Amino acid sequence: SEDEDIFLALENGDIDVYAGGEGDLYSDVFTPDVSFSKPYFYEGVKALSLATLKADTQWSDFVYWVTMAPIYAEENGITQETSDDMPLVNLFGTDLERLLRDAIHAVGNYDEMYRRVLEQNSTRAGLNTLNVFPYGPQYYPLPCALGNNC
Repeated sequence: SEDEDIFLALENGDIDVYAGGEGDLYSDVFTPDVSFSKPYFYEGVKALSLATLKADTQWSDFVYWVTMAPIYAEENGITQETSDDMPLVNLFGTDLERLLRDAIHAVGNYDEMYRRVLEQNSTRAGLNTLNVFPYGPQYYPLPCALGNNC
C-alpha cells in the first residue's frame, strides 16, 4: 500500500516526516517504529497526523510541538500578527526558544491556516473545531485510549 511505502521511506531515512498518516490504534500496532503527532485534521473518520520515526525522539518531539503551536495559539487568541505573545520555551535549548513564536509568525494559528488553505473547499466543523467548554480543552490523551498498558 501507499502508506507502507511511505513508512518504509521513513525507516530508510528517505523522508523525515509524513503528513497525512492515520494516527490510530491500528497504525500504532502495525507500524511500531513510527510515532504519530496529535491529529491536525479530521476527514470523516480519518484522523490525519504527522508521522516520524520513534527512534528519533528529539525530531518527533519537535514535530509534536510545531503541530500543537497553532492550536495553542488559537485557543489563546494569538494570531500571526500577535505572534510575539506566544511563550518563549526552552524545549530544545536557548537557540530555539522562539520556536513557537516563529512558527506562528510564519503561518498563523490553526484557524488562520485553515481559512487560508482549506476553507475554500471545506467548512470548518466537527472535530476540526476547538475542543472547548464544556468538554475541553483536553491537554492529554485519555488513559488507555492509545493502547497504553493499563
